[in-house]
Order: sequence, then C-alpha cells, then structure tokens
Amino acid sequence: MSREGECPRQPVDIDLVPMPQKIKDLLRERYKYLTPPQAEAVSRGLFKNRNIIVSTPTASGKSLIAYMALMNVFLNGFKGIYTTPLKALATEKYEDLIDHFRGLGAKIGISTGDYDSPSEDLKRYDVLVTTYERLDAIMRQRPSWLRDVSAIVVDEIHVLGDDERGPVIEMILSRALKNSWQIIGLSATIGNPEDIGGWLNAETIECDWRPVPLIQGYYDKKKSKIFFENGSQEDVAGDLISHSVSKAVRDDYQILVFKQSRRDVENTASKIASEMSLLLSRYSGKTKELIDLLNENVSSRIERELLSKLFLRGVSFHHAGLSPEARKIIEKGFREKILRIVVATPTLAAGVNLPARRVIIYTHRYEKGYYEPISILEYKQMAGRAGRPQYDPYGEVVIADMDPDTAVRYISSRPEDIYSALNNERALRIHILALLASGYAHDVNSIIDFMMNTFYSYKNMREIATKSFWKRSVGRILRLLSSYEMIIVKDDSYIEATRLGRLVSSLYIDPLTAVRTFDILRDSDTAGVDELFYLHLITLTPDFLRNITRRIKKEVLATEVYEMLDRGMIPLVPDDLDEDLYMTGYVYAKALNMWIEEYDEDSIMSKTNIQLGDLRVAIETATWISYALSKVLAETEFKRYSKIFDELSKRLETGVKRELLELVQLRGIGRVRARALYNHGVRNIEDLKRLSLSQILSIESIHKGVVKELCEQISDARFCREFSS
Repeated sequence: MSREGECPRQPVDIDLVPMPQKIKDLLRERYKYLTPPQAEAVSRGLFKNRNIIVSTPTASGKSLIAYMALMNVFLNGFKGIYTTPLKALATEKYEDLIDHFRGLGAKIGISTGDYDSPSEDLKRYDVLVTTYERLDAIMRQRPSWLRDVSAIVVDEIHVLGDDERGPVIEMILSRALKNSWQIIGLSATIGNPEDIGGWLNAETIECDWRPVPLIQGYYDKKKSKIFFENGSQEDVAGDLISHSVSKAVRDDYQILVFKQSRRDVENTASKIASEMSLLLSRYSGKTKELIDLLNENVSSRIERELLSKLFLRGVSFHHAGLSPEARKIIEKGFREKILRIVVATPTLAAGVNLPARRVIIYTHRYEKGYYEPISILEYKQMAGRAGRPQYDPYGEVVIADMDPDTAVRYISSRPEDIYSALNNERALRIHILALLASGYAHDVNSIIDFMMNTFYSYKNMREIATKSFWKRSVGRILRLLSSYEMIIVKDDSYIEATRLGRLVSSLYIDPLTAVRTFDILRDSDTAGVDELFYLHLITLTPDFLRNITRRIKKEVLATEVYEMLDRGMIPLVPDDLDEDLYMTGYVYAKALNMWIEEYDEDSIMSKTNIQLGDLRVAIETATWISYALSKVLAETEFKRYSKIFDELSKRLETGVKRELLELVQLRGIGRVRARALYNHGVRNIEDLKRLSLSQILSIESIHKGVVKELCEQISDARFCREFSS
C-alpha cells in the first residue's frame, strides 16, 4: 500500500500514463496532465480492478479517479455505481458524470428518491448515482441488474464513522465485498485509511499534493497577530473578522468564515454586512441579478428580505436552516464572486465544493451545557476549502479561537481514526432484519458470517472473539425482532422474515417505528382525535426524531402539552422517550398540522420558530413515514388506521386540506393554484373541464404555461379546445 509522500510530486503528462486508449483520448480533450493522486491510482491498479482508497486533499482530483474507474467498467461491458451522502452532492456528481462521459454513449442515471420505489427499471443505466440510503434500499430489493455491476464508488467514505449513517455505508461495502465489486473510496479526511484499506483489501493512496498550496495558522488575540506555519506573521488591527474582511476587500479575494451555531453565523454575517458598503458600486449589477433569482425561486418572504439585505453588501450566511433554493443561490453567488464573504456552519464543508482564498475557523461548539472543541477531522474538512484552483496563488486557514499549543496540534495532526458505528441496537435491528428480509442470510450462522466481514469485525476483535461477540449480539437482536413478530425461527435454525418484517424492511423504516406506532394506537382512545394526534405520533418515531436538529426544552410548552394530554388529543409519552424529545415532537407536529391546513411557510416559521430548511426536512420525513405506516398498518390488526395515514401522506406531500387532494394530483397545480381554483368553484377535474379559456385565465396564478401543462393531462377540457384552436 502506498504511503503519504510516495505519489509523484508534480502532475504527470497524460500521454505518459498507461491507460485504455479510448479513456486517454476522451480525457485528453480536457486534461493535459493527471494530478499526482490520479497518476498514482492508475499505477496502483485502477484499470486492473484493484480496490483503492484515496485519502488526499480537497481539489486534488479524487473525482476523476472515480470517473476513470467507471469509464473502464462501462467499456468492459459492466455497470457502475457512484454513491454520496447528500442529494445535492449526488446531483452535482450526476451532472459532472454526464459531462465527462460525453462521447462514450453511456447512460447516466440518478436515483435519490423514495426508498421503496421499484429499482428494476434502473437497469437501463450504465452508471447510477445514488445517496447511501437509496443504494441500501436498492440492494435490499436485489434487482436483476445488480449482477451486471462490477464497481462502486463511495464518496466521503469517512462518513463510515458516523453514528447514524456509518452502518449504512458499512453494510453497502460488506455486500460489495461479497459481490466482488471493485471498490473506490474517496475522502480528504481519513485518519486511518490503512485500516479501511486493509478491511477492503485495497490499495491505500495518501498524497499531500494539492493544486493550491495551503498555509495554516492561528490568531493570537493577546498579541493581535496571526501566526502561520511557514513562519510568516500578520498584524491584526481591531478584531480578526473586521481585519480579514477589510484585507479581502482591499486585495480582492473571498473569505469563508466557519462558526458552529446558526445564531452565530447569522449574527456574524449581519455584522460583516455593515462594514461592506465598499462593494456596492463594484458589484451592484450582478448583485441585482442574484437578488432577482432569490425573489423568483425562494417562497419565504422572511428569507428573501433577510438575504437580499446581505447580498447588497456582498455577504451571506449559509446553514441547514435555509431552504435548499436559497442555499443553491448563495453557492452560485459565491462561485461567481458576487458574494465576497460567506459565514457558514460546518455543513457547508461537508457538502458541495465551495473554496475561498482565506478560511477562518471557530472551533468550539456548545454541547451538553458547555463548549467543546470540534474534532480534528471536522477542522480538516473546513480547512480543505481554502484556495480556489486557477484563481488563488495559495489558500490560508486561520484558527480563530484556540490557544497556540492546541492550534498547532490541530494543524499538524492527522484526523482521528474512523471506527465502526455498527454495534448499536438501532443499527443492528434495522440491518439484521434487512439481511433476513432480502435473503442475504437465512439462519444465525449466515448472519454471523456476514457480520464477520464488516469493518467492525476487522477493526475491533480477533476472529475467535468476534464470533463469540456476534453470536451474543445477533441472538439478542433476533429475540427482539421475534418479539416484534417480524421474524420466525423454524426448525431451531432456519429464520425467515414475516410479511410484516419484509414490509418494514422494504419501506426502509426502523422496526421500532412500527412497534411504537402499534403501542401508541393500542394504548389510545382515538375516537375524538384530529390530525394533530397522528402527526404527533409520526414525530415521536425514531425515524423522525433522528432527522431533528433542534430540541425543545419541556418547560417551554409544558402547560399547553399537559392540557392536550388531559384531553386525550395527543399520544401519551412513550416509556423510552425523554420529555424534551416528546415536546420537540409536539412542536413539529404543530408545524406539520399548520402545513396541511395551508398556512404559508412564513406563518409556520413565525409561530413555531422552526426554520425553513428544518421545516422542509420535517415535511419530507413525515410524508415518507406516514406513507410507510399506511402500508404497514394495512397488514395488521390496526388496518382501520391505514387510510388515515395514507391521506395524511398525500396532504403532507402537497400541503393542502382534504378538499384539494384531487386538484393537486394534476401536474402544475400546487397548493396555491389548487386553492385559487377551489375558491373559483372548481371542486374536481370535472368542474375544471367545464371552464372556458377566459374563465381559467382569470383565476389567480393561472397563466398560459399552466394551461398548456393542464391540457397535456386533460385534453378534452373546454379551455383546452379553445386554447388549441
């Protein structure tokens, strides 16, 4: 396995690198050289089906290594998969793959949607881009085309150590090993790539080369200086942020500031904006275009007004509480140098590539009642954003809030080792059920054999101890799943998933989500309850709560909640759930209830203090859980509740009251247009068909483009006949 420093020190002429001629011809159209990591990957067997782990800095060319492997797979008559942690990143890679594969004739596809959507029809693609969870769901379905796959790329493979998503990647890679696929793992921040490489029998490539030199340093507040690792120093006049902003404006470059909380991010951006009036005349034209884009695409007036004021000063903030539309516009503005300063939470570093000349990092996060420093891995992720290739002669990182000795340690140290997160009850009950439901295992021994090939087994224990450990752990989970009536043990050895177990696994929900739902419905008198009861039930499931970033203190809503409990209008507190999480679920249930009662997003945010990005995640998650529960309940003693959750899922997806459900099934008719039609006397599609062209065009928000789209669906309508003539 290669070690750091063994890669070529400079880019290598592409003509000197041995590779399939067709790939070389395609690459030569846009590249003259391969970067050192790319050349090293080729020499280490990229085109000879070797598994490869690439741990190199941001912008060092990792993506092209993956693309070359997938090109080789396609040219040899097989399929490839590229999987990422985020939908936004999947979309970015999908578009990039289409661009790079142009001329090869390969069909590139993307699948990041519903977990239970059929996967067999994806066989038409030669290269498929997915999120981790969507790929896990596909592999559970075992479509026939998986036999034609021979390579998988796992982007951001360091997420293997994440408590929530790590087990998903681990199970994907364990199946890939079982299928003998070529595995390409990519990351900028792995502390122990040799461990992952050893597990996957992979060549491990570590290079410190990056296209833009990185200079790291720290701010010493007592001395009012920045000390850089290369020995240079920078005097700081005033506070660090104001000094850096002034310098960036003067020298015409961009800055990213990373802070650890949304409140700090927003407050810092506002403070910077007050100092940025110098940018108004230089960037006013492009800034207006960016604000116009914001007004056209962002539904929230609150977001539009807040961000527009910052945009006028060349500034923005960026965090997961913003709508996806706003985040994309901010990223576009920064890439095009319309925005000069962006203050962000670390979620930006974990997502799309958005570099800047100088990156300032605040390293302390408030958790569990006090401030703690972030991990070195997180620091390295953020530091990797320093330096724009082809724009900056170097990138600078400044640690803003550490004592000198600790800062030097962060700068000089490797990221922490990655450990498996598979050994927790939630992960095991989900994935052991999946192994049984999808036929990867059929008894205790086959489950243990599968688990013996996981990263947990490789990293943690000797073989004899591993088997003993898995026998105990698997036995405990099997007893749990049996008590849930999701598996049946036959003949003391053969185990199969029940219909309920197969359904729960295929719908990609935690078995405990189903069980908690059954318990709540069994223990509740639902005779007089309304939608809020069922929405609160949804928000109390582990599948919903794991997506929540903001917890509500129980004291905030205690009086209101206890009154609702006394009236039986919301579920009782589950025995295994703390009261703060119960209150949090209640607030989100209220927000979801307002959404299906057609409140606008700004009203919901104002009344619940839930930010738009969080609200969108809550709506999407609740829609999926409600749909899944409708399917599960239909197969149980609680069948009468199935229709309630089915209708709720449709209302959550569209954000409408019950009477608009038929209208919003039409493409181009959302909640606003459906309500406008309803207020005009249109109750259903038959009513719509009777309208004249002038009548339908007189309705608010209905224009000729909408009419054209409607006519593609209901061509026999009166207004369609007039429109076509």
